Amino acid sequence: NLQATLETPEQGGDGKRIFNSGFRVVSDATTGSVFGSASYREGPQQTYAYTAEVTSDIRGTVNLRLSTRYTRNKVRIPQATSWTYAAGVEADNQPDGTR
Repeated sequence: NLQATLETPEQGGDGKRIFNSGFRVVSDATTGSVFGSASYREGPQQTYAYTAEVTSDIRGTVNLRLSTRYTRNKVRIPQATSWTYAAGVEADNQPDGTR
């Protein structure tokens, strides 16, 4: 298999901060071989940057701790990894500053 990259649409835009605590990858890729990161930026005119890649855990979860105004999640499945589908992610984003 070739390397696969999936990226979600950007979330945000209401002027409030978002806390991105990670996401679960919906895929049958081999455990521990899926990597995830998230983009972040404070304003729509700014260019976005990415967090460092994190390996998914046994449940397929990529754990992050990111506070920003705009974010998107990115999944990378490396070349030669055994997998047959990658349907997307289940994001765990919530308004920042709430308990």
